Amino acid sequence: MQSLDPTLPLTLDNGLSFTPDSIHDQVIKYKFYKRSGYFKSVNSLNFNGKILPSTIEKNIGSIQQVIFEVTESCNFACSYCTYSKFYNNKPRGNKTFRFEDAKKILETILSKREKKKKDVLIVSFYGGEPLKNFSFIKQTVEYLKSYSSNQTTFRFNMTTNGLLLKRYIPFLVEHSFDISISLDGDEIANSFRKLKNHNPSFPIIHQIIDDIRKTYPVFFDKKVSFLSVMHNKNNPASAYRFFHNEYNKSTATSDINTQNIAEAYKQEFYDTFLADPVRDPAEKKTMKTLLLKHPKVKELSYMAEKYSGVLFEDYYQLMKNHSNGKATKSYIPTATCSPFSLRTYFTADGSILPCEHINRIFEIGTWAKGEMRIDITGIANQYNHYYQKIRKYCEQCYMAENCKECIFHTGIENEHPQCELFMNKHKFEQYLSGNFSTIENDYALFLRITDHAFKE
Repeated sequence: MQSLDPTLPLTLDNGLSFTPDSIHDQVIKYKFYKRSGYFKSVNSLNFNGKILPSTIEKNIGSIQQVIFEVTESCNFACSYCTYSKFYNNKPRGNKTFRFEDAKKILETILSKREKKKKDVLIVSFYGGEPLKNFSFIKQTVEYLKSYSSNQTTFRFNMTTNGLLLKRYIPFLVEHSFDISISLDGDEIANSFRKLKNHNPSFPIIHQIIDDIRKTYPVFFDKKVSFLSVMHNKNNPASAYRFFHNEYNKSTATSDINTQNIAEAYKQEFYDTFLADPVRDPAEKKTMKTLLLKHPKVKELSYMAEKYSGVLFEDYYQLMKNHSNGKATKSYIPTATCSPFSLRTYFTADGSILPCEHINRIFEIGTWAKGEMRIDITGIANQYNHYYQKIRKYCEQCYMAENCKECIFHTGIENEHPQCELFMNKHKFEQYLSGNFSTIENDYALFLRITDHAFKE
């Protein structure tokens, strides 16, 4: 490499050349990143935070969402179902939730409810396929509608495969349900979602959705949404085109679940769902159209908020005290929700879980005949045990301060948990470099993103 002369271009051994102005810009950028804390030691964060029983007790009084597994039974046989052969999960039976039990659970929860002016409790119906136990849904909704409360407003939602939707849609419209229909896109994209007889589900579901849209156009526009799993037969761009062209809607996308795969089926899982993914040359255009609804754009916005040093979601984020290399705050490892703080999932077979996306081995209580059995101290001890177990990994992770991973998706039950989102220094540098390169190559897109994500 040539000797440094501030008036001449710098040429590296690999042939790359940099002008004095570009070098100057990079030095300024480096100094800014340094002031913003990018290069502080990963060990500067204190992960000795713990959850207290009193916190859990308070959470129970302000649960935001109660989710009932209405039935274990389903009229689909989706290839990637978490109860298929690919996943380590205890076998699912045909248990159903009884209204009498749900009524007692709801009465207990409502009796502990904190008094506040605007109190909303979301009651969700999940499955299996929840509409296979419609009588439970009907009784629960009618009970809550008649519940004497001057403070609590009840909102209802449901996740469904749509097969029985046409039969029960009048009731759901009457009670203003928010309905999420699981649909991965067009017929090819939806090919993993099969009926019990293994025939394709798409033609039937597509017709049902069309009929509902025609019969209840206002409800369809305002209250019906879609959920799409991403795998090797679709992608965000193709999903966007399908839902936009068919229904003038977008869809919420999530990657196929790669947690808790049975060892014997790992290769088959990869070959079936992940190998040879569909590439889409229109993805950049789709990013500009969907903005924050596109997973890559959402990630770019998140990165800008957490690491740019100049963008903030709200005034609290602007004013909060950064550690600046000193462990001034005790963090709780990972981004795991505090138990009962957001949602609580009641299974048909008697488990109480933090949410519907968590393996059943992680129950935080049980219920029987409508009576909840919750050991608050035991829950706190169990969570703190998990935190202690994962702490040594978080202390070495460059994303730890802004972690997005749930501890229950790390194999925390095993001797050596593994976090798919773990970032060492090299991976973190690549993460920053890739995202900032996207910004630099299309600054107009970045300005649109920040305009949508940061209003003030």
